[in-house]
Amino acid sequence: MTENDKLKTLKLLAKRCARAMGQPQHVALDFVANRLGFPHWNALTGSANREWTPSEAQVASIKAFVERITSYEGAAFDHVFGGPNAITRGDVRGHPYELKTMLGDVYMEGEGWRIVLPENPSAAPNVEIDISHAQNSPINDRVLLAEAIGIAKELMKSVKARRFSDWPRRATKPDAEGTVRHPFLEMEKSNLWYCLHCDAEITGPQIAGNQWHCPGCGASPINIFPEAFWLGRNDEKPAPVQSRAEEQEIEPIVSVVDPRPRLDLNKNQVTHLIRSALFEDAASASERMGASLAEIWVDDDLEVIVSLEDHYWPEDKEPTAAIKVAALLGIEIELEVTWSDPLFAWPGLGTLTRSTAEYTRMMLDAYRSKGIVEERGGNR
Repeated sequence: MTENDKLKTLKLLAKRCARAMGQPQHVALDFVANRLGFPHWNALTGSANREWTPSEAQVASIKAFVERITSYEGAAFDHVFGGPNAITRGDVRGHPYELKTMLGDVYMEGEGWRIVLPENPSAAPNVEIDISHAQNSPINDRVLLAEAIGIAKELMKSVKARRFSDWPRRATKPDAEGTVRHPFLEMEKSNLWYCLHCDAEITGPQIAGNQWHCPGCGASPINIFPEAFWLGRNDEKPAPVQSRAEEQEIEPIVSVVDPRPRLDLNKNQVTHLIRSALFEDAASASERMGASLAEIWVDDDLEVIVSLEDHYWPEDKEPTAAIKVAALLGIEIELEVTWSDPLFAWPGLGTLTRSTAEYTRMMLDAYRSKGIVEERGGNR
């Protein structure tokens, strides 16, 4: 490789780096120069014109670095949906962890602890420690915690590179007027943007610098628009968003949690359990339709009223399984009977069989025996 080819290669690698990191080209060029021991790109090219030339090993090292931060292609990670094959295992100061991504976020989990690094770059890392490990968790060590978050951030660089590779270049690089192009609404470009969630007014450099998440409330890119079209004439006009300073460090949010599953019964859960028990009580095709047609009301205190259709559920039959379920849940159940038009003529046919198919055959035969023409498709 000639000297000129080496410089072209370095410049191309800097361009890839700029796109992956969402930076201007000149910043990436200086970044490459810094890794080769020069204060900036002009100093590197100036030396290359005189006595210095990059070695094959130096070019290879820059290439390896750029490929590492843009290594989403063919990588073990599924940066969008995660999955069992998208998990990397390692250890931080001797403590094992698993690392994966899901919908743009990075998840790191060890024994009794987990870290979530949100896709939104201005959001704080969330650190959870299981209550049973609260006193002796390695995450209590601030140095170890910082190292673990650093490992998660390394993966986030590849996640970001994948995202930026799908976006227009102008989505991450404002022009001289601060105009940027929306990464999804690709025909929309502006130097001012508005958040659907908090009504904030955001400049082009602000929204691009925060990877199209609202710097105010953290709303995702799909909530960012070039006009606040949802506001009426009398609504308060959007105010400029207050962004966090770039050099401001984001402290992780650490919380102690109880990971055990909690049962908070609600109306929907109780309704499903009671209806399932009614099907268990049903001894015929007719009674199964009665279980399906039953109206179940659950009040705010989770007390239950079950209204059973007289044509399909015998008035003197007690739904014992449903009563047992209610007793296990510690709630009261009240039964009542209603009368309405049956679904089909001769509803009693359903009491002669447990098979819905057999009931359907008997019901159709009964209709045909009366010379009734079968119709389909609703009201006629």
